[in-house]
Amino acid sequence: MKYNFILNKFFNYFFSIQFALILMSFYGLAIGVATFIENDYGTVAAKATVFNTWWLELCLILLVSIFLFNIYKYKLLSTKRLPVLFFHLSFILIIIGAGITRYIGEEGVMRIREGSFNNKFVSETTYLDFKIHDNISEFVGKKDLLLSSISNNNFSIPINFSDKKIKIEYFDFINDPTDKLTENSSDGREIMELIVPDVNGGMKSEYLEKNTQKKINSLVFSFDLDNSVDFNIFVKDSVFYFSSIYDVTFMKMSNQKRGILESNKKHILSKKTLYTINGKNVVFKNYFNNAKIEKVAASMKNNKELSDLLKLKISVNDTDTIIDLIGNKGLVSPKNYFSFQNLFFSLGYGSKSLELPFAIYLYDFQLERYPGSESPSSFASEIQVLDGDNKFDYRIFMNNVLNYKGYRFFQSSYDSDEKGTILSVNKDKPGTIVTYLGYLCLMLSVFSLVLSRFSRLNILSKKIKTNN
Repeated sequence: MKYNFILNKFFNYFFSIQFALILMSFYGLAIGVATFIENDYGTVAAKATVFNTWWLELCLILLVSIFLFNIYKYKLLSTKRLPVLFFHLSFILIIIGAGITRYIGEEGVMRIREGSFNNKFVSETTYLDFKIHDNISEFVGKKDLLLSSISNNNFSIPINFSDKKIKIEYFDFINDPTDKLTENSSDGREIMELIVPDVNGGMKSEYLEKNTQKKINSLVFSFDLDNSVDFNIFVKDSVFYFSSIYDVTFMKMSNQKRGILESNKKHILSKKTLYTINGKNVVFKNYFNNAKIEKVAASMKNNKELSDLLKLKISVNDTDTIIDLIGNKGLVSPKNYFSFQNLFFSLGYGSKSLELPFAIYLYDFQLERYPGSESPSSFASEIQVLDGDNKFDYRIFMNNVLNYKGYRFFQSSYDSDEKGTILSVNKDKPGTIVTYLGYLCLMLSVFSLVLSRFSRLNILSKKIKTNN
């Protein structure tokens, strides 16, 4: 009897309005915290730590359960209680709509250059794509990932393939990785330090290890390799030389002396000299005879414009190796191909490419700035939708969204040279309809509260008039 009393008391409190208010307060607090996380560490971090967590989903499921139970308990399915019914239904539908969007909807980014068209966009969600084969059969898989510098990124994928136990595990994640040089390392190597322009208009260091080659600013550099590349550095009798497949112009910074060095010939590599190879600049800064390069995070905040580094531990039976993958949200990264334990692997990390059933052509991207300022005030895209014989022009800007065949296109950003547009793409027709129905119920709740003769407001109003 005592247990029944406690159970009933717990049940009544669990489905009470008081507990619903606690859950709603908790939800509001979580969203507030997520907003700060998104501002400081990016959208992915906010999704990984709050928005896509099981406990937030549980909170919403409990709220829906409470609202449904109270509709039954208080017999709200009647004309006398329409305002309260619509109020409960609004929250139920909005939460269900959010769930549909979460699990069924598609989000992504579409880039189009002026004078060209595009029928593909890249997903908002990032994935780990993997393929394993042994020349007889293959195993293909995919796992969606939310990786950030402040979330728990651990995951493990066990695979049984070709009578072998394979495991793909998380090892490390580095935001916006940059090179850090450590001198006098126990496992150090000979390393060249080069200074090259970065994407922001400044300068940055690039490191080139001995007996390796590296692509830097679209040029291939090598250090002590007998090969023909854009810029090959080598050592002879403790003197540094270089050769290039291009004619190289130089300028000595000490005396401004300039000249041209012929291609495919050996030239002395000098410090404090600016070399220009096929329009690209480089300066030889330092040589280290015993150093090590490590990847470290440039910042805690995820920069969506830059690639991140995902380190994976690949285990085959009792043997393992570490593999590096470069990728990020909005980037379809190249695959990393390698062989290990008589198996062939293909791994990739980043967004996936999604195809539209139509194409969009960009006539013109328009950017307006505030008078006397370089700050943009508004921007818009003059586009044409190409869908077989169906063609029409449209202008996309801040509050003017293109809706077509279940897809919604928002003006999001633009290329740095202002010759291309970046559109946010959303496909979530079922979730949108359900959410809008929730908003409609909320409006009906307000209207019925005012207009219904059974509403508490009208009853109190009549009592006041009667008393007067």
